[in-house]
Amino acid sequence: MDRSVARSVAHYSHVRRRDRRGVPIVEHLARVVAAVPAEAQPLAWLHDVLEHSPTTTSELCGQGLTPLELAALELLTRSPGESYELYILRIAYARGAAGRLARVVKLADLDDHIARPWVTGDPPYAWARRHIAVGCARAA
Repeated sequence: MDRSVARSVAHYSHVRRRDRRGVPIVEHLARVVAAVPAEAQPLAWLHDVLEHSPTTTSELCGQGLTPLELAALELLTRSPGESYELYILRIAYARGAAGRLARVVKLADLDDHIARPWVTGDPPYAWARRHIAVGCARAA
């Protein structure tokens, strides 16, 4: 998907969404995008869209999402009822190009969360980062 299209989809999908500090979610997305290589930037814009908006995979594919990007986006989307730990391990040990792409985006996502910790209630981001980094090293 074209990076500018992905950015527009992210802005539209998260138009009123804010984090627990009241900061627009698109600011987090922009920081994640800035931290990944160009080929991962469309996915970085979209990494929260399926989990936190009504936007569908059909809509994204209609906007030019590639099969590789779709597979990586599905890895980055936590399923309802899925534990955080299982979600992270699923990304860490995913095979192929989709797994590698998802890990690049997830590392940047986790780094941004770790740099801006909440007062209480954070998932175990440092634990998650260690597992994703091991997955990256294993796949290299």
